[in-house]
Amino acid sequence: MRGLDPHFEQRFFDLFNAYYDLEANTARRYGQGEYTLERMAALAKLAGNPERKLRIIHVAGTKGKGSTSFFIGALLEAAGKRCGVFTSPHLTTVRERFQLDGDWIPYPVLLDAAEEWERQVLESGIKGATLFEMMTVLALRIFVDAGCEYAVMETGIGGLLDATNYVQSPVCTVITPISFDHTQLLGDTVAKIAAQKAGIIKPGVPVVCSHQPFDEAEAVIIETAIASGCPLMTPELEAACRHWPEITILPAFLRENFLTALRVMEVLRLKPRPAAFALPEMPARFECVRETPPVILDAAHNADSARRLAEALAAAYPGVKFTVVLGVVAGKDCEGIFQALRPAASEFILTNPENPQKGSELEGLRALCVKHGVPHRVLPSIGGAADLPEDEPLLFTGSFFTASAGARIFG
Repeated sequence: MRGLDPHFEQRFFDLFNAYYDLEANTARRYGQGEYTLERMAALAKLAGNPERKLRIIHVAGTKGKGSTSFFIGALLEAAGKRCGVFTSPHLTTVRERFQLDGDWIPYPVLLDAAEEWERQVLESGIKGATLFEMMTVLALRIFVDAGCEYAVMETGIGGLLDATNYVQSPVCTVITPISFDHTQLLGDTVAKIAAQKAGIIKPGVPVVCSHQPFDEAEAVIIETAIASGCPLMTPELEAACRHWPEITILPAFLRENFLTALRVMEVLRLKPRPAAFALPEMPARFECVRETPPVILDAAHNADSARRLAEALAAAYPGVKFTVVLGVVAGKDCEGIFQALRPAASEFILTNPENPQKGSELEGLRALCVKHGVPHRVLPSIGGAADLPEDEPLLFTGSFFTASAGARIFG
């Protein structure tokens, strides 16, 4: 499945089993002792400060930051630049988080680098590092060792206190669309969430800001950029896509993310060649893993993303209704996601995301279906294709961990 080797995958995570995984439960409110940049300075120094040897593009946002990062990487390659891309989470294999020149890093390279890095940290006596902090520095070390000139770094959660924000001198920062998500941690208003995301803005460093669905978010970003003396740019017009034929076939929200990435190239004064551009692999971003009938994987995990997903399905598959396999992590806006997806659904198959540590909104989704009289079935777990309708369009969504079930079955 997608180059997954369970043995090598287990070896990687066994190396870091002593490091707390904050991704395992993003619903709890963490203190600044857990989300802090203090440990990152020590880890980076131990690693030889790899961030100082790279030209870093730092990307934050609620939606689209992963695909925008992939597009930036692909455009850098089309401009003849060697680059690494660090993103999270992953769908099937941890190698997705570490990309070199558009390819997932080979297991031997990843494991060799991980073993050396974990040994150094263990011998140094540095305590309390999290798994994401370890992987952040590991990624930069790998990119430096591979001879990369550029690195694209996607924040994990938020921005201000995210481990990636220890990088003090990026060449560009990028803010993709901001909406409600991780409200327990980032705040219960769009303005508060935007303030966390805008925390990656650095004095004098150019900012590329995607079109924002909420005026409050845009206002916070503009205010932060002005206060920091940063040039602020918005994406190219949609017409710019005509020079990039691979992009014109993508749904609108992905085209918008590409245009944000294209503006980053202008900031960097680079001219990628359309003839050298290859569409990057973007797991669970409107990903079609079976053509007929279609099986779509998408990690939409908030109401706004689900709305854009439903619009994209209507445009790409007019008149087609999908069996929607929906699993939502505890604490998310399950009603908003459910209502946004209703126009696309012939029925719902309600399930648990494939990560029991995060909890599930299964009962809430079931109650919504009953309340609104929507056809549905409940499958707490999905074993394989036999659990699903044959020869019908399928959509796996609501979480990366639900999309991963589709990847496991159809990938």
